[in-house]
Amino acid sequence: MAFEKMKESAKRGLATSRARMDETRAQRQRDKLLHELGESSYAEYTGHATHEAVASKLRVLDDFEQKLREKQEWQARDIMHPGAECVDENETAASAARMMRDLGVGSLPICGADDRLHGIITDRDIVVKCVAEGQEAGQVKVRDLTRGELVWVDAGADVNEVLRQMEGHRVKRLPVIENHRLVGMISEADLARKLDEHRLSEFVGKVYATS
Repeated sequence: MAFEKMKESAKRGLATSRARMDETRAQRQRDKLLHELGESSYAEYTGHATHEAVASKLRVLDDFEQKLREKQEWQARDIMHPGAECVDENETAASAARMMRDLGVGSLPICGADDRLHGIITDRDIVVKCVAEGQEAGQVKVRDLTRGELVWVDAGADVNEVLRQMEGHRVKRLPVIENHRLVGMISEADLARKLDEHRLSEFVGKVYATS
């Protein structure tokens, strides 16, 4: 129990440090844009630049500030793709594998008759826990291959919590829950549409780390 608390504390510390780094990078970029705007304004004042050049720099700064505001307000529901496909807990591993193939994904949420999330099954679960153990994929139920720890995020969680969960557990797809129901999934592709190149690269490095 103490070890788990230490791990959670360490994760929170890393999340805080990451948030501060993001703030520092944002401030440096803002300072750079302000400096460029100041240079353009002075150049216009001395007759070495046009008003259009100054207006262009101002638009760049405004766009940057707008993107920062949007990023701060993003929640899991804004990032996810809705209508996630579930595999029933009573389906076989073979059925789950076919669903993954048809959907082009490497994992699926497992739902029960109560329409609630019961777990996650990955292609690796099928290979390691079923095929490698000599079991018949057409006979083994997906509920018997479910991962021990169920990782998910509330629809109202902010983007930092989403990243903390995915990076901390090294998962590439994260279920989104609202009112105890699965409402969507967040994948690496979803994050790519929201995160800047640096933050996305950092995410990929942590999730795909081998050590």
